[in-house]
Amino acid sequence: MNQVYTLGDCIFLDIGYINRTNIPYSIDELRFKIEDRKINKATNVQAVEIKPVWKLYPGMAFKRRYRNIFVLRKMTFPENKVLNIELSEKEISGRTIVLKVRYGNVLKADTI
Repeated sequence: MNQVYTLGDCIFLDIGYINRTNIPYSIDELRFKIEDRKINKATNVQAVEIKPVWKLYPGMAFKRRYRNIFVLRKMTFPENKVLNIELSEKEISGRTIVLKVRYGNVLKADTI
C-alpha cells in the first residue's frame, strides 16, 4: 500500500506489488473484500465484496513491478473487520497475494 487518499465520497488506494521471481505475473483478478480480521474456527464468516468504481490502468500482467490506483466509494466498517485486497494469478501455480488494510489506515487517509 503506497498511499490512501480521500476526496468527497471516494477513497483512492495507491497499490503497488513487486515480483521478485523471474516468472511474469499474469493477473487473473483483483478483489476487494471486507472480512473478519480473525477467524476462530467459525463456520459462518461474513465477507462483503466491493467493486472498484474506477482504476487507472487495466493491467493484465507485469514482470517486476505493478502499481495502480483504484477508486472505491466511501465505506465504513468496524475495527474487527479488515479490507482484504487479493491479487490472484491465471496460471495453474495460482500465486495469490493478499494485502490487509485496517480501518485506521482509511481514517488516516490524506485529503486531496
